[in-house]
Amino acid sequence: METVFRTDVGNVRSHNEDAGGLFYGEDMTLAVVADGMGGHRAGDVASEMVVEALRESWQNHPPQNDIDAIKDWLEKEIKRANRAVFSKSSDEVAFKGMGTTVIASVLYNDMMVVAHVGDSRAYRLQSRTIEQVTSDHSLVNELVKKGQLSRDEAENHPRSNVLIRAIGTEEEIEVDVGAHDFSPHSVLLLCSDGLSDKLGEMDVEAKLIGVDSMAEAADALIQEALARGGEDNISVILAHHDEEGADS
Repeated sequence: METVFRTDVGNVRSHNEDAGGLFYGEDMTLAVVADGMGGHRAGDVASEMVVEALRESWQNHPPQNDIDAIKDWLEKEIKRANRAVFSKSSDEVAFKGMGTTVIASVLYNDMMVVAHVGDSRAYRLQSRTIEQVTSDHSLVNELVKKGQLSRDEAENHPRSNVLIRAIGTEEEIEVDVGAHDFSPHSVLLLCSDGLSDKLGEMDVEAKLIGVDSMAEAADALIQEALARGGEDNISVILAHHDEEGADS
């Protein structure tokens, strides 16, 4: 498994509210990206709290090597992290109103289990075709699903970044969790909306096909987002499933 995590503050922001990481276990890999919200209200604290909570649990209480156990673990640990962020936001004035998205995936054998809250995304490149495997928890995406907006209209909507679900905004949160095929030669991309707001699926697909390494691809994706404005923080995780299994 060839894996890489890259994050960039972008062209406009003074600090990076994104957080992420890659964590390895026996025959499994955990990938996490979180996009903090709140600016001076410590969105970076919220995103770091979620990544650190998942990292700590992964090290101390990892899931069993079973797809259902992995799904349960991701849901339970993200809900636990949500309660911690909500509590800190509620109890400390300096952090009032902070929150974060999260997209997390556990890679195991020829499967990937993906869990998310918010609009950070997971894509899978398989057989040279890219597919978004998550559905944004955003206002415009709900309008698209109801047929009130087209996909093109949603991309340019003035409220395109308004979330209807995020970590830390409520004491209890619903987590979307799903298992997907991750066959050899497939690539998983996790990203914050600093990337997905700037690059469409075909743009991403073009950057992933024909590169020599995942590091090269990640750098190319971030550079393209920066070239197109880069107003937001940009974070990318790429994982390439080679023939050697899920541990890096």
